Amino acid sequence: MYRTLAAAHTGCGESPDNTMASFVEGVRSGADIVEVDIVVARDGSAILMHDDTPELLLHSYEEWNQPHLRVLLNTAYEEHEIATLEQIFRAAEPLGINLNLDIKSAASIEPTIALIRKYRAQERSYITGYSESITETYPDIQVMLNTPVELTPEQLDNYERYAETACQEAKQRGYSGLNMKGTTCRPFMVEAAHHIGL
Repeated sequence: MYRTLAAAHTGCGESPDNTMASFVEGVRSGADIVEVDIVVARDGSAILMHDDTPELLLHSYEEWNQPHLRVLLNTAYEEHEIATLEQIFRAAEPLGINLNLDIKSAASIEPTIALIRKYRAQERSYITGYSESITETYPDIQVMLNTPVELTPEQLDNYERYAETACQEAKQRGYSGLNMKGTTCRPFMVEAAHHIGL
């Protein structure tokens, strides 16, 4: 029997997304999983931020985290430091919190995988977002196949066939499960995913 897990999207609180404060709010909400977005700075540091921009490659994490520079990325950083993924792992580890790591670029993959392994968090981490080639290169990492945000009329009319095809594709490509928008996920999809071992 499967138990539904509640996830806090970027913390789901009042604090700005992808900050340590939003992570703490997600934990305090009682969520089983806290989702964070990951990009990298010039030095390869995995940091929490939604938008991957070329500007990030102009400075290292330490440089970006200086107050006069970090506000150029987002006004939320006037009061909040830029959080690193390592800080999140350190905070999550003693709590046993699961993490949904939404990778935003190919450059973010290796630093993210290295931290998952460093903290032995393979069972507590789920990768979503940019996931190209991760299942082949890192078979010990749990990766979710991203499904379309909106379904086509044909997929809606033939939902059972769509669900079976999506589940088979995920299984064949080595994914652990599906990352879906709630409005596109129906009971048949859940049953099909569980039946095939996702």
